[in-house]
Amino acid sequence: MSTSNNISTQPSNTVVLASTIAKQYIIHLPVIFIALGFIGFLGNALTYLQKDIRTNPCSIYLFCGSIADVTNLLYNMLGNYLAAAHGVYIPWVKLPNLCKFYSFFLGFLPHLSINFLVMAIIDRYASTCAFTARIRRLNYINIVPWLIGITILLSFISSIRSLILYDYQDGKGCVPTQPLLNNILYTIINGTVQPVTMCIFVFLTFQNVRKSRQRVSGTGLVNPRRTRNQFISMILTQILATCVISLQWMIMYIYYFIPVQTPRTAEQQAIVSLFYSLTNYCYYLNNVKSFYLSMLTSKLFRKTFVKAFIKFLPRHQHQR
Repeated sequence: MSTSNNISTQPSNTVVLASTIAKQYIIHLPVIFIALGFIGFLGNALTYLQKDIRTNPCSIYLFCGSIADVTNLLYNMLGNYLAAAHGVYIPWVKLPNLCKFYSFFLGFLPHLSINFLVMAIIDRYASTCAFTARIRRLNYINIVPWLIGITILLSFISSIRSLILYDYQDGKGCVPTQPLLNNILYTIINGTVQPVTMCIFVFLTFQNVRKSRQRVSGTGLVNPRRTRNQFISMILTQILATCVISLQWMIMYIYYFIPVQTPRTAEQQAIVSLFYSLTNYCYYLNNVKSFYLSMLTSKLFRKTFVKAFIKFLPRHQHQR
């Protein structure tokens, strides 16, 4: 009788396999993402700070987004990895008084990163509008600091739910006091508003570019906007990648927290938890992808990066 009880309480092969994959493989993904993200940040800094493109508002937004990316990787992902893999907790995770502070930046930094990408596509949309359109003022370099401030403010307002809904509870840590409301707000703000905004301006930009090409083909002239719009394909690729990465996480997030009438079995819960961890880590690819997609899709970015990189080589290699 006791033997049968021991057998029944043993975890199934599915549970053991899911646990093994999570502990031996998925848990170490943050190290790879942090390394790639830091290399990408250095590459972006080297490129966007060159005098050829650093006065372009679009480049400024993308560079600000890169700063938010590497900060998010070091603040959020590194802290989660140290806690999960080595049991080392950054101070503000365990301090009850800093619970709201920690939760706020957990949502603020990724939201800010994507908002700077939104500003980049808005800037490219403005550059494709008629010269007499008021929105063209967004391309003026002197207005960029104000728009950066507005972007930070909007990200703060969008993440303020953490300051209201999160609190420290003994035995649970820093958790939302109203989980359902928190999940709904997160899904709407992060999973709907940002992707929809990006898609709207992508559509408007495509419309303007198509109209511009039709006018140019009708006159037989060289498109005067070609130089100013060299970053459009690069930004559109990043937006597409952002939407795909965010969508896979949002689907899993909703499925994980959605109320179910029938409790999940141990095997089902193990599989769901495994994919929840995987999609959660993959969401941080939004903070890694920028430099590598830019190198693949923008000839101007590649040339600027190579030119800047050569300057840092030793003099004899530079001459060679």
